[in-house]
Amino acid sequence: MVQKERRRSPRAAGEVPVIVMTMRGPMAASMTDLSLTGCRIRCSDLPAFALSVRISINGHGLELRAEQRWRRDNESGWRFIYSDREQERLKDALYRIGRMGSDAETITQPFHPSRR
Repeated sequence: MVQKERRRSPRAAGEVPVIVMTMRGPMAASMTDLSLTGCRIRCSDLPAFALSVRISINGHGLELRAEQRWRRDNESGWRFIYSDREQERLKDALYRIGRMGSDAETITQPFHPSRR
């Protein structure tokens, strides 16, 4: 049986290196399945008690607060908490990431804000 899609925002599938700021300090991780509302993080060292973090998107000068929505093994789902200004910066970063092609960051299905 195919599960019904519950997402409301377009997703950019792929992988982007990020730093997750936790109470234990910064941790290198991979961000996948990125949208304006949240993302999936892959990190084997993320503490079990990390329910709210800051996620720094490397090379884009963007740091977003996020709350954990779910967790399975070394993957977890996060919902972004930000202002309208930060949302605009994320739109711009998603657009730039999608246009970078096959550099260090890989997004296979880029998200393009509707205003572009």
